[in-house]
Amino acid sequence: FTVKDLEAKSTDPSGISAGTEFGGTFKVPSYRSGLFLDPKGRGGTTGYDMAQALPGMEADGVEGQEELFKETNKVFQVTDGTIEFAVNKVDAATGEFSGVFVSEQLSDTDMGSKAPKKVLLKGIIFGKVGAATGEE
Repeated sequence: FTVKDLEAKSTDPSGISAGTEFGGTFKVPSYRSGLFLDPKGRGGTTGYDMAQALPGMEADGVEGQEELFKETNKVFQVTDGTIEFAVNKVDAATGEFSGVFVSEQLSDTDMGSKAPKKVLLKGIIFGKVGAATGEE
């Protein structure tokens, strides 16, 4: 679960209060980098081009070529996700608020070898709002 580069926009320009909703889109990077090697030593930027015994599968050039290509040609993928927050309670004295969120993003693809699944996350959010200092 990530909210990398999230810029959430609110429906209430006056501030955060009970009933305020905000959300936005964010980037979901693959959780494995190009330096990751699978159990057969294949990777995006390092490792072997293919595992041993696989050249025999390529010999006929017919059966299983697409699956073999996906397994041996690793890629780093970045997809988009969305999230929406709804504020339930606000403590104006402390600047704390709580509420719920719903996020949707794609799962990992094992570096391009598998189709991603849609992941729907629901949860509780807690935050604290402070005065802007210009150093955020």
